[in-house]
Amino acid sequence: EHSSVVIHNLSENAENKVKIVREGGLPPLISLLSGFNQRLLELATATVMNLATNPENKVRIAQRGGIPPLIGLLPSSNDLVQEQAMGSLCQLSMNAENKVK
Repeated sequence: EHSSVVIHNLSENAENKVKIVREGGLPPLISLLSGFNQRLLELATATVMNLATNPENKVRIAQRGGIPPLIGLLPSSNDLVQEQAMGSLCQLSMNAENKVK
């Protein structure tokens, strides 16, 4: 959990958003989106939402399979997880490459 907090805090900085993704931070982050620990889900969805504000990351998150687990969190009973998953998907949808044709 501590490492998730650190990554989340780092993801609030514009330069770090790119570095986290380039250095391989997406796969473990996306795997957390399929977990059951509510605190980790809150941190993971918040971090993805932060990362998705970067145009380059929007495509990478989708390419790494981040969209399906975010959709799966929409009916979550945890309001914060639900809100952040929705915010992440909203950010990702702003990239034309992520839209269904």
